[in-house]
Amino acid sequence: MNRESQIAEEAAAWIDRINQPVFDAAAGPAFDAWMAASARHREVFADLQALWQSEALVEALNHAESAPAAGLAPLASGARPRRTWRTLPQFAAAACALLLAIVLILPALSTTTYRTLAGKSKSVVLADGSRIDMSGDTELRVQILPWKRNAELVRGEVYFDVRHESARTFRVESGSTTVRVLGTAFNVDRQGPTRTAVAVYRGAVEVGVADQADLVLRKGDGARVVDGHVTAQPRIAVSVPDWKSGWFEASDIPLGVLIGKVQRYSARPILLQDAALQALPISGRFHVSDTDRVLKAVETAYHVDVAYGPKTIAIRPAGNADR
Repeated sequence: MNRESQIAEEAAAWIDRINQPVFDAAAGPAFDAWMAASARHREVFADLQALWQSEALVEALNHAESAPAAGLAPLASGARPRRTWRTLPQFAAAACALLLAIVLILPALSTTTYRTLAGKSKSVVLADGSRIDMSGDTELRVQILPWKRNAELVRGEVYFDVRHESARTFRVESGSTTVRVLGTAFNVDRQGPTRTAVAVYRGAVEVGVADQADLVLRKGDGARVVDGHVTAQPRIAVSVPDWKSGWFEASDIPLGVLIGKVQRYSARPILLQDAALQALPISGRFHVSDTDRVLKAVETAYHVDVAYGPKTIAIRPAGNADR
């Protein structure tokens, strides 16, 4: 059993105990300690609790009704499981077992991965009616489950227009950054393993990382998460992300971030051949979908040489042509 399965099993066991007609008060401190031990414990317990209270479990039990588990009394003919079954020990135990199976198996079956190639964008309407617009060289994994909606931005940049649902949350993870949607349209740009930028174009979102209070962003707000620290950014004046028209507004960002964005449009890898160039601060407005134009601007303004090879493009400090 892997760690995730163990946490889910422990969470299901706690739900089973808590929903028994009599809960042993002595178990309270143990439950508190389990919840306090890990943010993942709290997250999985909250997911299971939400599913426990949802109609999805009721529907699943309806399907299971025709083939009851050995040793369990079948539901009366024509009867529909109701809230009261959660208080009946025999059905609560069956429900917890089903709950665990749903949580462990359904997410793996319900994950869809969307990808784009360099220079190619794509728009997708998700199963819940939400729309995503993906930039070039982007990978996004999406889970639409009966009790929640999750997306993981593996690389690249995505504009989300999320259909509001009061019962199901929509969260986007980008590295250690979590964006919780409050009903809105927003953009998430994964600029590196520990660097993500978020901008809101309608509604509001909460942006957070572990052990920090979430920052609420409203229409026109932006935030940057770097190495686990969230900082607010200057307000945005445009109604759609710049990348949709192939542009990027840089304000004191590392050259490595700018090159990463240009790379989303370039078929040839662009290599920074000096570690110090990765952190070279860059400012300006760049037409990132025009690789040659951006590299020419960088070469002119930041004292670097750009060498075009048949398979790669190399950027090095000026005067280091032989390196």
